[in-house]
Amino acid sequence: MDLSLQQLRGFVAVAEELHYGRAAQRLNMTQPPLTRQIQGLERSLEVRLFDRTGRGVRLTAAGDMFLEHARRVLALLEVAPEATRRAAEGQTGTLRIAFTAIGAYAVLADFLIMVAKRTPAVTAELTELVSPSQFEALANLEIDLGLVRPPIPSQFESVLVHSEDLVVAVPATHPLAEGDSPVALVEVTDGYIGYSPEGSQYLHDICAAMIGMDRYAVSQLASQVPTMLALVRAGFGCALIPRSIKAMGVEGVRYRELDPADAHSVTLHACWSPDSPNPALQRLAESLRENPLMA
Repeated sequence: MDLSLQQLRGFVAVAEELHYGRAAQRLNMTQPPLTRQIQGLERSLEVRLFDRTGRGVRLTAAGDMFLEHARRVLALLEVAPEATRRAAEGQTGTLRIAFTAIGAYAVLADFLIMVAKRTPAVTAELTELVSPSQFEALANLEIDLGLVRPPIPSQFESVLVHSEDLVVAVPATHPLAEGDSPVALVEVTDGYIGYSPEGSQYLHDICAAMIGMDRYAVSQLASQVPTMLALVRAGFGCALIPRSIKAMGVEGVRYRELDPADAHSVTLHACWSPDSPNPALQRLAESLRENPLMA
């Protein structure tokens, strides 16, 4: 069935005016071609849309139903050009964002608030992935942006979005569980619970350098912080964790600040592929390059 916009606009005008003459005047045309438009439309639809009355016309049941759909089509066509331009400019669309479990505690909520402020009509879809899996997904364009730990492959662009210090998590029964003053690493005599180099290479390398590989090598290793804190709570040792993880509030675990001489910060970066065709990502990336702060 071949319906033209001219026919739809003509039909709506007649349906609203209920008079061919007034509808033609509204459309800046004469009445005969408008009448032919409606007759052609009725032939295409194989239904009668109007019944004639003494001074004008009235909609049939079929015409009343068609009016609802015709208005909807014309309304969509009216907004389509602007919606298309907004999508091309990255003002609307979807951002597929991945994050690490630790990053979720540290920065995810604030980062999403920032994204909403800078691209308010863009929808965020979230996926939890460790950093190596995020890099793979970014390379395959399966996600648009990742919140990752270094090192970041050179093929990607990135900006620093968060930095925080490490703190020591100790069992509640540990001698260092009480007190407020910073502690030195040498004071923690129990075994360390370290990060697995396969699942958390960045944190593994930093903590190994801080406490010494000889001691780190005999530690229990875990890839996820909740597992580490469960081991701490069970009394298997102590762990170095990002300060934001304190928000988990695990019962049976206490947190102590490190002495400034031992303190070390860890970073989190927003990372994306410059090959991504997503206009919403390009818009956000431009904003992040200019101002990466989450405010």
